[in-house]
Parts: sequence; C-alpha cells; structure tokens
Amino acid sequence: MLDKGFGVEMDPRAKLVSILSHLDGNILAPSDVVLKTGLPRYEVLGAFHTLEALGIVSIVHSRNNYKLYTLSDLGRKVLKVLMDGGSLEDLVEKGIGASDSGNEIHDNAGLMGKAGEEAVEASSS
Repeated sequence: MLDKGFGVEMDPRAKLVSILSHLDGNILAPSDVVLKTGLPRYEVLGAFHTLEALGIVSIVHSRNNYKLYTLSDLGRKVLKVLMDGGSLEDLVEKGIGASDSGNEIHDNAGLMGKAGEEAVEASSS
C-alpha cells in the first residue's frame, strides 16, 4: 500500500498516522517506511528518532546502524487516538489507558530532558 506521499503534500498529522499505520503489526526498517509512504528520508529518520525516544516504536533488531522497528503498545494507543480524530493531549489527559499506571509517558519524558519533563508535568496537572 502506497500512501499519498508521492507528489501530494501531507500535513504533519497525516505523516505521523501514515508512519505509525505502516508499523502497526509489521517489523520495518525506516527505509521500508520511506518506500511505503513516499515521505522524504530525512523526515522519516527524524520521526523514528523521536518516536523511539518517546517509546512509541520499539526496536526489534539492531546491528550497527541497521534497526528494525515495530509499533509499541503505547504506539498502538497513540495511533488509535489519532485515527479516531483525537490528539496526543487527549491521550495524556485520559491517562494513556485504563490498564496503564498513567506513568508511561511521564517515564519516557526523562528521555526528552528537563523541558520535556516539565511539559508532561504541566499537561498532567
């Protein structure tokens, strides 16, 4: 399945949904996502760095610079909210999910540094 990336401008939300959708139930390298979405390589690679830091994607295999990823449980929740028309803010306000401790995003905020931690704290109060 090829997305609208080739020759058609996608908004940032559509790009994120496209990347996450392709990872859902699949194990892919960023280069596979580039081919499937038609998005520029630099955008996909940048997204993967951020998604990995936030725990939205999980590394399945890593050797040197080659990594294979899949969507994490948190990533599936993010994708569902985005596909239902919601926002990440909605997800944070609802505490991620009823079965979670509510700390999943907060725990990952440490990977973003002090500013990211403060942003998560502010959004949860």
